[in-house]
Amino acid sequence: MTIRLRNTSSSACVLGGYPGMQLLDANGAQLPTTVVRGGSYPFANLTPTTVTLAPGAVAYFNLGYSDVPSGGETACPKASSMWVTPPNAVDHLTLVTTLAPCSGGTVVVSPVFGPGSPATQTTAP
Repeated sequence: MTIRLRNTSSSACVLGGYPGMQLLDANGAQLPTTVVRGGSYPFANLTPTTVTLAPGAVAYFNLGYSDVPSGGETACPKASSMWVTPPNAVDHLTLVTTLAPCSGGTVVVSPVFGPGSPATQTTAP
């Protein structure tokens, strides 16, 4: 999936690198989460770049995971939301979503990229 981040402030912001993430259950409790930086089978491993966002502008990052149990897993914990911490930020935002990544909540994230990036050919609108 591709996650869109929008600059809602009145001044430009700079993002560079990878987002942070924490999966949460339906009660808001933290689930095991392992964030792997790079690429995975649904999207390419991108080189991190700096993205400057004017007010109202957007950047993206790709997120991939496997929902197929393996190694003795019988089911994968279901997340109802996730905290996303943009690169260079100290606060997070909460996204409501439904996903059940296996292997201890392993998710693969790309670095952030702008709409004009070659990465938009992967999954970004």
